[in-house]
Amino acid sequence: MTSSAASIVPITLTVNGRTGLTLWAPPWEDEDGDEWHGFLGDGAKILLYPNADELATFITSGEENDLSDHPGWGQVLKSTPAELRPDGDDHYDLDAVYEWAGDEPDPVHVSALANVVDMVAKIADCCDDGALRRLVEDTPEYAELTDDEVSYQGKDGRKRWNELGDTIADSWERAINRVDSWLNWQGEYDEEDAEILDEEALWARVGAQPIELVVQDTTYYTVRGEVLVDASSTNTEMAFIGGDERVAVFTSVADLADYCRTAKGHRLMKLEWWNELADVEDDAEFTPEDDARFDLRKPTPDAVAVARQLADFCGLHDDVEVLDGPRVDRDDWRALVDEIESCFEKAD
Repeated sequence: MTSSAASIVPITLTVNGRTGLTLWAPPWEDEDGDEWHGFLGDGAKILLYPNADELATFITSGEENDLSDHPGWGQVLKSTPAELRPDGDDHYDLDAVYEWAGDEPDPVHVSALANVVDMVAKIADCCDDGALRRLVEDTPEYAELTDDEVSYQGKDGRKRWNELGDTIADSWERAINRVDSWLNWQGEYDEEDAEILDEEALWARVGAQPIELVVQDTTYYTVRGEVLVDASSTNTEMAFIGGDERVAVFTSVADLADYCRTAKGHRLMKLEWWNELADVEDDAEFTPEDDARFDLRKPTPDAVAVARQLADFCGLHDDVEVLDGPRVDRDDWRALVDEIESCFEKAD
């Protein structure tokens, strides 16, 4: 779900070793012109769920909650579990703050820290927690972190980064514990649910997705993601691992995982968080989700969509014209898929 003026956004919060899924409503105006913002809550605390299925079950139950009067709640009621999965920037790992602060002040770590501190401030405001609000908003180091113009480069920047680290070491445990006191964890949080949410959070943050492609005789695995067309543009295009109009594909998830951890120079290296995949030890986290499996043996709507993306990436602009009509001819479809497969770099 994407954010808009009257939207409700799925997010995950990781606090004290647990990751839960909830809903966040950015500021909106009611019919009287008053501005509100808030979380999915029970009137006293923020509700968190172990997975999208359980969150969807609660939503469809019709039970009253703190967002029931939101103008976008009707749209949420129609959401499928897949639509309740957070986007890349909507994962807030409070536990990782210590690690990020102890690393280099590059844009990735600064941005991640600022996003978490900003979300903690929103929790403090919505829960009317004066102590938590003072901790994150009245502490100069936190206030500077969330400034859009902040930079920790140079000698002075490094000094302020170290001061921020000292502030986090001294106060972040208090912030985590106060946030946790406002959370109402629903359902059973088993290890499998935690792994699924962590995996979804990882790929959403990276801005890419492992996918499965089934052709006539083989099943291939690769990764796709949106990248900027060029450094001076805000326009994006779908890209795949590989390069020079070639798509790197694999017949095993393990080989795909190894490539993602170690390969350099492919198009998705441009993604800000791509290098985080190098630290993922479990090959299973590179397994495509059920909604990322595409059977290219017949021109279903999903297969046509991914074929168009592959053809564009491989420079097959003339060939893709066969997809533009109201109905795709089967012979044309097979010829296009064969042409796409000829662009696969089988890198096992």
